[in-house]
Amino acid sequence: MGVSPFVDWLDLKPVHKDLIEIKEEDNMISKEPSVRYRGLFINDEWPAFGNWAFHNYGGFNAKMYIHVFELLLRLKGNYMWPAMWSGRFSDDGPGLTNAELADELGVVMGTSHHEPCCRAGEEYKNLRGKDSIYGDAWNFRTNEQGITKFLEDGLKRSGKFDNVITVGMRGEADTAIAGDATLAENIQLLRDVLTTQNRLIKEYVNEDIMSVPRMLALYKEVEPYFYGDEETKGLMDDPLLDGVTLMLCYDNHGNLRTVPSESMRNHPGGYGMYYRFDYHGCPFSYEWINTNYLPKNILTTEFPLSYFLDLAYDYEKYSTFDFNTFDYTKQWIGKQFASSSEEQRNDIEFIFNNYNKLSFIRRTESVSSETFHPVHFSETEKILSLAEEVLERTEKLKKEIDVNSDVYEAFFTQVYFAAKGTMNVLRLQLLSGKNHWYALNGMLEANPFVKEMKECVRIDEELVKELDELKGGRWYGMGWSEHIGFTDWNEEGNLMPVYMTYHGARRTRVGVWVEGDSTVTSGQDYTKKTLKLDAFKNPNINEAIINVGKGSTREIKIEINTVDGDFLNYELKDSKDANVTKIIVSIDREKLSKAAQKKCKINISVPHKDISGGKILVVVDVDAEVPNIDYPKGTFVQTTSYISIEAEHFISQKNGTNSSWKVIEGYGKTLSAIKSYPVINIYDDINEAPYVKYDFVLNEGGRWSFDFYQNPSNPAFMNNKLQFAAEVNGKAIIHDVVDSKTFAVGDTKQPWSNTNEIRISTVNFECKKGLNTLKFYPVTPNIVLEKIIIRPENYKMPESYLGAPETYYVN
Repeated sequence: MGVSPFVDWLDLKPVHKDLIEIKEEDNMISKEPSVRYRGLFINDEWPAFGNWAFHNYGGFNAKMYIHVFELLLRLKGNYMWPAMWSGRFSDDGPGLTNAELADELGVVMGTSHHEPCCRAGEEYKNLRGKDSIYGDAWNFRTNEQGITKFLEDGLKRSGKFDNVITVGMRGEADTAIAGDATLAENIQLLRDVLTTQNRLIKEYVNEDIMSVPRMLALYKEVEPYFYGDEETKGLMDDPLLDGVTLMLCYDNHGNLRTVPSESMRNHPGGYGMYYRFDYHGCPFSYEWINTNYLPKNILTTEFPLSYFLDLAYDYEKYSTFDFNTFDYTKQWIGKQFASSSEEQRNDIEFIFNNYNKLSFIRRTESVSSETFHPVHFSETEKILSLAEEVLERTEKLKKEIDVNSDVYEAFFTQVYFAAKGTMNVLRLQLLSGKNHWYALNGMLEANPFVKEMKECVRIDEELVKELDELKGGRWYGMGWSEHIGFTDWNEEGNLMPVYMTYHGARRTRVGVWVEGDSTVTSGQDYTKKTLKLDAFKNPNINEAIINVGKGSTREIKIEINTVDGDFLNYELKDSKDANVTKIIVSIDREKLSKAAQKKCKINISVPHKDISGGKILVVVDVDAEVPNIDYPKGTFVQTTSYISIEAEHFISQKNGTNSSWKVIEGYGKTLSAIKSYPVINIYDDINEAPYVKYDFVLNEGGRWSFDFYQNPSNPAFMNNKLQFAAEVNGKAIIHDVVDSKTFAVGDTKQPWSNTNEIRISTVNFECKKGLNTLKFYPVTPNIVLEKIIIRPENYKMPESYLGAPETYYVN
């Protein structure tokens, strides 16, 4: 019938049909859901969701929750944790109206991971005191009687409804339970808490406690309490947890924490998954707009929420080996924007795939002027070009879609606000990086960026205002989360970009650099440096750029000549009245093939009549000698100081015992990634593991470093093992990605708190001049490889967020 699950939430009306015909073959019985309880958590609801709720409905009451419940049910969910920063679900209805409404609609309620026995944390904050029956300390050791009474009254009040009862205990306001206690003391404390809670549930809910749905979230510090250590037995296999669903958790940055080992999988009570689409905490919060990539408030997370609940409802369908999230994206867009043209849906698909990826490789809040390098590998230019294309297509669609159409509200919230908001902030920070680089290198090109940066700030403010005013304030407040320049987990220290201007030297001054390399020279007597250009050693590259930036307001004239370089041609671009003149250098491969000397010099001079300041002459050494490339297809041949390989470009692969590698299209920070299947396999003998093989050719033998860029996965099991094996020319090394003895979850733990969305593991090998072979094996689960860089052992790669782009391979 074409009814979107967002028909109420986004006022997304179905396409009109004169007739709907239901045939006998349409008769069906829906499959049993793969996961029994499937739902969402309204977390970190201030300032966005909270202001929206109070502006439109007067609070977190039944008038508001009926819309959230309808959304949940239409998405085939049935379970919810309510808003909890300032909300009291069982008081705000008013009274029990929220709980009664949920019960009437068949929504199973729970409370968050730190709010046990059907009571909101805000309830205790509101009721505590020295004269309170609940005491004045959220501490089971010093206030056992008061806490027990508080839990008891929660079960008496809400136990009659359909709930999944949270058990266990964390500290007040989502903190650790007792940070100054030992591991053994905290584990025993939880045992005492669970004993009391089980007794209360039997007494006030159901004597048959095994029939009562209960949940313990293994979140943050609770996970070590569950596993214990070599000296202290944890809660695992404790009869107190029989019948309790153990909710597995992710690491707050998109990566799963531990999963059950084979011996744990028959736990009575089963397992769940707590996965967040926004986050308020260390090391950076991300709450404003959806930054989850498929390959908070609810608004703008509708797309990943749809996928999450579809996956929970039909895991078998969405977890097959051949399932592709790009296909899911296309289908989701087709359903929600059925009335749009095919061209418009294609534009939305392009916008979704690219804005989501650019936002995920560095969350909007944590991107800064220093995140992407302004020059190296033209990293900023490439990201900026893609972000601006997303913005252009977004603006084009907005002009095409009628503001009064049934689809406009969904378009504005899901596409326009989300893509324009994130890409505008990304553009702001990229421009800021360029502004700073030019200013600090003494070039006037810094100055025009200030105006563009200020325009980005204005656009950001206007966009939030436009969302506030959409449909008479229907989404008022939803865009209010702070989202620019976080320097810590909280917004309190966030910094808006700094505007840098450069006055200019009083005499003729230039800065010259090769595109993609940050080495800058003025060409003057005492500061000059010889620049290097080796791009033409790659037979696929026929054009390179040398930039000449003005360091003063004086007009400059650029003169170019070469020594032994008749195979090169030049073109000056933007040479008049521009702050930066681009010298486009192109190569004539036919002339090069006939040249006896494949190396040459480019001399760039800037004559002037200053009474002082020295001669300006920049020398660029050009090496255009192409190495021998007569190797099999797929072989990587060194054409610069290093080799960079995208993981999917292996020359061959060998399956292991019932295992193989799969390319995950579009995943990761650059092209894609590869992952071995089945995902839970452990290989004690790498001869039984699948491997991918790379052939590469080096100019020199010796010690070389291999940097393996992997997604920031965590160890899958309690032994903290995360390992792969690398083999070069027959010598294999098993490498630990993290130190299994010290790796731990926690807000300040490294490398767990990973903001860069990558782990780089370096393994050193002796290599030979000429052809070498690399094989890469998984040893444990969660090995996902994105890129490999091969460099001399003591060579430091140029600074870069994405890593060096892929270098030449025979194709």
